[in-house]
Amino acid sequence: MKSARTIIVTSQNRNPLRFGWRFWLWLLALGLLATTLVHPTWTLPRPVHRYLFVIDITQSMNTRDLHLPGYPGDRLGYLKAALEHALLAMPCGSEAGLAVFTHKNTQMILTPLEICRHAPAIQDALRSIDWRSAWAADSHIAYGLFDAIRTAKEVEAALVFLSDGEQMPKTLREPGFRDNPGQVSGWIIGTGNRTLSPIPKLDMEGRMTGHWKISDLPRQNLTTRYRSNAATHRSGLLLSHLDEARLRRLAGVTGLGYRRLTTPDDLREILTSPATSQIRPTEIDLGPWLAGIALGIAIIVLI
Repeated sequence: MKSARTIIVTSQNRNPLRFGWRFWLWLLALGLLATTLVHPTWTLPRPVHRYLFVIDITQSMNTRDLHLPGYPGDRLGYLKAALEHALLAMPCGSEAGLAVFTHKNTQMILTPLEICRHAPAIQDALRSIDWRSAWAADSHIAYGLFDAIRTAKEVEAALVFLSDGEQMPKTLREPGFRDNPGQVSGWIIGTGNRTLSPIPKLDMEGRMTGHWKISDLPRQNLTTRYRSNAATHRSGLLLSHLDEARLRRLAGVTGLGYRRLTTPDDLREILTSPATSQIRPTEIDLGPWLAGIALGIAIIVLI
């Protein structure tokens, strides 16, 4: 009888329903991790942005006159890296589209997509942009900007036009802006150095084979200004700089803001500005939060 009573008591002490607090915390952590698999969301009104980024891909954007450690030295590579850095800082719910400019036209590459759900697609499209996509050698900045404004209006997005302002051929007259200034909000972002630098000549593999010279230009593109430059610089190199005067003038005509891109943080500050934000119901992904809570619980249990 005594042995039977001992067995009964022992079996009661081993009741599988009576576990310690650590077990229940582990169970809670596993439940939270399992919940993240169904991508839970919560909708809240919050300030978000919708941008169309139009990137100048003309030859002058290959000029290597930027020297920030960890970033490409050419204008195009630098602004692409800065833009990727800035997009990561934008709040979820914001949307980004991509287009390129050369000659007189803007070509859409990617319609605005939500940046958190489609970050890999946006990054891939941005990294694939380079000068080899250009369909013409000339660069008519005013025409390109006005076409970009029309495109931004069509996709109902604020415009960010990124360029060094270098125009080819050099012309004294610019087309008049026929729309109402300020109909499309946004920014003109100038990139490059204010001092003159030679423009690299690249082969189709991206290797530098020299620099563009005045003699490489078609005769109809040779203006008095270029002839005087060729006489002044014995090398006869075709030189480029950030033409802030042109970009500021176009910003005033169109009602856009102008900023010079000096550091990647400048672009991040511009893109998160309340001036271009809209309050919209936004789905917030709860997965990272739940995973963070589960990690915290696991740490508590293991301590």
